[in-house]
Amino acid sequence: MPYPKAKIIHFLPLLIALLLSGPTYSQNTQYDRLTFQRDSLFALLLSEQIDSLFYSGSYDSCMLIIDKAIIFFDKLGLIRYKIDALTRRGAIYRINGKFGNAMSDFSEVLQYYQRTGNIKGEASTLNHIGAIYRLRGDYPTALDYYFKALANYQKINYLPGISSVLNNIGVVHLYQKIYDKALEYYNQSLSIEETLKSDEGIGTSYLNIGDVYRKKGDLQKAANYYLRALVYANRTNDLDGIGTIYNELAGINIENGSTDDVLKYLKLAYNTFLSTNSPQRLAECHINFGKYYQTIGSISQAIKHYSQALELADKNKLLEIKSDAHRQLSLLFDKQGNIVAAYSHFKKHIGTRDSLFNEDNTRKSIQAEFFYRFERQQEEHRIVEAKKAAEYAERLRREKAVKTSLIAIISLGTILIGFILLYLHKIKLKNEELKYHQKEILEKNEELQQQQEEILAQRDEIERKNIILEQSQQIIADKNERMISSIEYAKTIQNALLPKPEKFSELFSDYFVIYQPKDIVSGDFYWVNNDERFTHAAVMDCTGHGVPGAFMSMIGNTLLNKIVMEWKVSQPSKVLEALNEQLREALKQKEMGNIVLAGIDIAFVTIDKQDKKMYFSGAARPLLIIQNGEMKLVKGSIRSTGGFQPANTKPFEDVSFELVSPTSIYLFSDGYADQISIAKKKFGLQRFIDLINQSHSKSMSAQRDLLFQMMENHLHGADQLDDICVVGLRLA
Repeated sequence: MPYPKAKIIHFLPLLIALLLSGPTYSQNTQYDRLTFQRDSLFALLLSEQIDSLFYSGSYDSCMLIIDKAIIFFDKLGLIRYKIDALTRRGAIYRINGKFGNAMSDFSEVLQYYQRTGNIKGEASTLNHIGAIYRLRGDYPTALDYYFKALANYQKINYLPGISSVLNNIGVVHLYQKIYDKALEYYNQSLSIEETLKSDEGIGTSYLNIGDVYRKKGDLQKAANYYLRALVYANRTNDLDGIGTIYNELAGINIENGSTDDVLKYLKLAYNTFLSTNSPQRLAECHINFGKYYQTIGSISQAIKHYSQALELADKNKLLEIKSDAHRQLSLLFDKQGNIVAAYSHFKKHIGTRDSLFNEDNTRKSIQAEFFYRFERQQEEHRIVEAKKAAEYAERLRREKAVKTSLIAIISLGTILIGFILLYLHKIKLKNEELKYHQKEILEKNEELQQQQEEILAQRDEIERKNIILEQSQQIIADKNERMISSIEYAKTIQNALLPKPEKFSELFSDYFVIYQPKDIVSGDFYWVNNDERFTHAAVMDCTGHGVPGAFMSMIGNTLLNKIVMEWKVSQPSKVLEALNEQLREALKQKEMGNIVLAGIDIAFVTIDKQDKKMYFSGAARPLLIIQNGEMKLVKGSIRSTGGFQPANTKPFEDVSFELVSPTSIYLFSDGYADQISIAKKKFGLQRFIDLINQSHSKSMSAQRDLLFQMMENHLHGADQLDDICVVGLRLA
């Protein structure tokens, strides 16, 4: 049984001293019984200490004793202990990047398991060797070893080993960017881990699947799998996994352009990595801190965190993170107009990146040499084994010749007697065989009759099931038709709630509306209202699309009518605060334990016709305004309406504008900018803004046609991923 880490460290000097002394022999070079028992007991203790040091991650301490231990086991003839020690040493060499040494150890282990017919041990060693080739970047060879390991594990139906290899095959496909294949193997591994009820294995599978979806650009699915992995990481107290997941979730929110929960996730990740004392993880966390503060405009904090990441990277030789930190600082200073600092960091980024490339070349050269040595060792070993096999075969041949002569002499007399007895026995057997065949023919006839009756019964049963299947298919088709009819009717209701073109023509000098649901009904909608003094306009983006989004849009439309038309609230920020409260009350989100996090992002403007002013407030949505040919993007609050609301949430704020001629405004959901082309490229908010800026002088209908055409060119046959709503209004 493994010892606690403290005891292992305590016994290290004693273990090393005993190893150096080696096994003891009696004066006639033969073990006496007491000596053999003592050395065997020490070998068992030594093997347990190696395992304990290895599994606790104390690789340096493990290597202090493992070389001497292998010699010790070899002298005692304890081959099984030696093989286990070689396996541990090979794994440590692989972890430390010494692939040639690792391959040498695993080669000897593999030959032992193949020679002794140990299928499980052979499969485990093939899996180790596959990992080495994967780390070298030789993916075809890695897959060859992995599939050999998989075949062996499947022979003995060893599920933990099968799951491990399937996971490793998925990793290779992920590195090769064959994401669908990676997902296929990860899901197979997950299915086995769920059968085994392994919390650690299930958590690892969810984390890997999350990585695939993030690489594919499906950030929502990635976030869902990271959250599932977090449950199991917490359950197994996997601190590195917990911190990594929080850092990944923060990165996903930053990539989505949403700062919701980013700071919370980053602080959780940072505190976790502090407890594990992981410089690399802390540096990665500082990079995301920098991106977050840069996103919200806190430049000094961004510089601080990028600099801290750079300091950790320099201290711990984390070249990839060092390169990324210099790159982020270069981009930041460039945006500030500090060309000198930007250029300085850019040169350091390029230099670090080049050094990464050079180090990679060096590593590959060293690996090539190691593998050349490994192949030579293999060839030498094969020659020795062939010689031993030839000597053994010759010895067997001589022994067989002697045995054959003795057997021949005895057999000659026996054969004569045997022929006589055999002749008499054959006559008896012939008679018995005739009786047996007669009986067998009768039994076959009865069996055929019974099978014919069973076939007729099965035919009737198949016909009955076919009738039931046809009826079931008709029922499903009818239900599907009714469901589609219901959704189409819901679309009619939703369209009836939207403002009519005549309403826009009455209130604005020129306008356009682009309204394209992803499905039959939409989670985006637009709204206008007018009274004696004020004209109001809004575009809302509800959580979800399709039927759930449509329900939310109807709730939002009803609440806006109530707040503005009944309660007479005209100030945009007050309208959004009221909408937030009413939405949370309608969905019962204030109740404890309610997990309904649905909400509405909204851009809302009020035009004061008396004072010739316009007021804007946004909940996670911006306003695009053009006055006198100058465009300005006005960001709304980072919070949404509805959903989870932290206690320190800031209130919504108003931004006012004097109405001068010409003035045009654009309200829009995130659907247009977030559409992804068939080449997996997002259209992007900046490209959308540039398109509006280039065409704002044209009529609103011409701008609408241009937006339609650009989106059609961008998608180029790809599916629409989100609802689209864009409203352009010319106010003066």
